[in-house]
Amino acid sequence: MAMIKDYLKNEFKTNIQKGNVQYGVAQEIPSAEVAEILATSNYDWLFVDGEHGAHDINSIVAIARAVAPYNVTPVFRVPEAGTGIIKQLLDSGIQNIIIPKVESAEETEKIMYWASYAPRGNRGMGAGAVRAGRYGRIPDYLERIANELCILPQIESKKGLENLDAIASVPDIGGIFLGPIDLAVDMGYGLDVFHPEVEEAMDYAIKRVQEHNIPVGTIALSPEQAKRFIDLGVSFLGIGIDTKFLVSGADTTLETYKKTIKG
Repeated sequence: MAMIKDYLKNEFKTNIQKGNVQYGVAQEIPSAEVAEILATSNYDWLFVDGEHGAHDINSIVAIARAVAPYNVTPVFRVPEAGTGIIKQLLDSGIQNIIIPKVESAEETEKIMYWASYAPRGNRGMGAGAVRAGRYGRIPDYLERIANELCILPQIESKKGLENLDAIASVPDIGGIFLGPIDLAVDMGYGLDVFHPEVEEAMDYAIKRVQEHNIPVGTIALSPEQAKRFIDLGVSFLGIGIDTKFLVSGADTTLETYKKTIKG
């Protein structure tokens, strides 16, 4: 049976390596319908947040299937690093994975060990029977997956920043994802991602990752912040979130109707 598309071709990884800015939207709600609604917009990647959202492997696969016909690439953040969840996601055909709270090169090496086939790692071979290899219909999966896989350690703490060079030097990672909100909290500034010292740390991290010739991404909480990050060289950026859209849309609609009705 002929494939409709090349399911292994990782457009997200290709674009961030080329420096083509990829705009993403976060999804906290574990719903294929929400994913498809977001996919019909013009975002480049869907940031499915399994760290804070109530996602499980079933909702993740359902989301991946829902957005497959669209020009958006799913990128999944796991709750925490672990051999089980990483292997399960990979066998489910998930190629872009963000790992939160990475703080050392040793952690990063372990993550790549779990995510890679021998001799690089110890990922078990089951791709020929599962979604990753489209149930045996991608015969060259083993030969191609290393180039299409995109593992993104997330640095979001002072310790992570201290070890940034070592983390960014681990072979085969797809890039570095920076977390300004957790970084601000860890630095003692609460949720103030615009504090001068937090901004200085973010600017330093972005420039430093670039010196390792790997992609760097983050989230932005304002258009002005997004522009600054892009000007510094960020190639993938999260700029919205489904739950905030729902809250904002619900509140604005109600307020607008009440204001008009009351005159």
